[in-house]
Amino acid sequence: MSVTGSDLEGNVQINDNSTANLTFDQARLTGNVLADSGSSANVLLQNQSVLEGNVQLTGASGDVALDQSTMTGNVLAESGATADVRLRNHALLDGNVQLSGNSTASLTLDQSRMTGDVLVESGSTANVTLNDQSQLIGRLNGVNGVTINSQSTWTLTGNDSIGTLAMSGGTVDFGTGTTPGTFYQLNVGTLAGNGTFAMKGDFANGDRDFLNVSGVATGDFGLAISASGLDATSPQQLQLVHTGAGDARFSLVNGTPVDLGAFSYALTSESNGSGGTDWFLDPTTKTISPGASTVLALFNTAPTVWYGELSSLRSRMGELRFNGGQSGAWARSYGNKYNVAEASGVGYQQTQQGFSLGADARLGESQWLMGVLAGYSQSDLDLNRGTSGTVKSYYAGPYVTWLDADTGYYFDGVLKFNRFRNEAKVSLSDGSRSKGDYDTMGVGASAEFGRHIKLADGYFVEPFTQLSAVVVQGRHYDLDNGMEADGDRTRSLLGKLGTTAGRNIPLSGGGVAQPYVRAAWVHEFAKNNEVQVNDNVFNNDLSGSRGELGAGVAVSLSEKWQAHADFDYANGEHIEQPFGVNIGVRYSW
Repeated sequence: MSVTGSDLEGNVQINDNSTANLTFDQARLTGNVLADSGSSANVLLQNQSVLEGNVQLTGASGDVALDQSTMTGNVLAESGATADVRLRNHALLDGNVQLSGNSTASLTLDQSRMTGDVLVESGSTANVTLNDQSQLIGRLNGVNGVTINSQSTWTLTGNDSIGTLAMSGGTVDFGTGTTPGTFYQLNVGTLAGNGTFAMKGDFANGDRDFLNVSGVATGDFGLAISASGLDATSPQQLQLVHTGAGDARFSLVNGTPVDLGAFSYALTSESNGSGGTDWFLDPTTKTISPGASTVLALFNTAPTVWYGELSSLRSRMGELRFNGGQSGAWARSYGNKYNVAEASGVGYQQTQQGFSLGADARLGESQWLMGVLAGYSQSDLDLNRGTSGTVKSYYAGPYVTWLDADTGYYFDGVLKFNRFRNEAKVSLSDGSRSKGDYDTMGVGASAEFGRHIKLADGYFVEPFTQLSAVVVQGRHYDLDNGMEADGDRTRSLLGKLGTTAGRNIPLSGGGVAQPYVRAAWVHEFAKNNEVQVNDNVFNNDLSGSRGELGAGVAVSLSEKWQAHADFDYANGEHIEQPFGVNIGVRYSW
């Protein structure tokens, strides 16, 4: 019987040892196909045909083929029946294949999808093959042989036991995307080939998926383990694979350690004493995870952000002596890069760019200037494995400057208030991403004292010392993968001792150019900025000394306008500044 372009309702009954060939072409059958003992039913659905009903074979044989078509219903093989079920060319089967009474069935998917179970009672036999990016979501409990080829995927929906599993570029997914909070065990008699097992775990409670191969396992397989923001518990609860015998090799996909809370773990194997091998995430290999690294880096970054915004009097406002310390307004743009070493608690690169604006007024006929400044900067953090963070800083505050024209002594004091907007974007070991953000407030002060000493032929030296301190509010926040972070107040106390040397060079038109070089010794006194990640205590420590070198030029363009540019380099125990660039202008009135 052939049906083209029509809709049929009702059952198709095949009995009395007869054979029926049913072809549906762009057609629909709403009803069941029923074949009795000794009969044969060959059902072909093609060209977007639809079957809404069951194919029931009772002691009969049957061939069910779906080609670019859909079946919603079950294939039932009973009482010694034989069934051959084939799906190809994006066919869909929403239903079960169920065997009982010593029946036999084979199920093959080519570029197709099935959502349902293959259920095999004792005494019956079934084999399943997935080819060409096919997908099967359901149980295969009791199936004798499963073959998964060419980027096809079997997604478990429960604990299953199968006889043999052969893989060639396929994936067994333990429900990582469909049931993230439920864990399954797959029992396999023998395993061979190459492919991937996508697994997950609630390592805080010790729950995880488990692959148990009771017999021989051969081949190469990848384990794609879902990352978690929760910490692992104990080594016994990190085992993922057991094999009874054979030389199968398992490795983590992309060779990337698995992120479990504050730490990442590598995969290790050991003999289980029965000729097989156990594979587990090894707690002795733990390293700080990208999520924890981002948390630590964000808490650690505030002081370098603050100091990059502040700098020294000369970097902020140029050479005030050009105009005798008159009132004025100024603007500067700056960029800095910092490489923070692993020894500080976490390694990362920080790139900062920003601008500052300010204005000041001379206090009467005195040598004091009082002003206010404000600005914005953004620091981008680059950590390993594509993980990043961003700190957006908004700041304002007053400053006071004293210049003594007779002796050359000077003093500069700044009080600065900051609001930090911190954002984390974490690339996890399983390819997923996690994020979190929070705001903090900070306050700091800087005092710089030095002397400008004039030498012959326009040369000068300018020894100086600077002491700066900043305190940034502590904060508790969460990443959206469940990781919890709790940072104490971040503190920094920075001392600097150095000297600047340069020369004033007259220009035609009455201007002056002042090239200079600078060298300084810098020491960070604050040693303990504690951060907790999932109750694990870490210490951000930027303490220690470093050397700083700089060069620049200040130019008096006219009586009212001047410009300056600075370039800096610094290197020390925990932090390196490959470059710092600062360009500014000042207008005096």
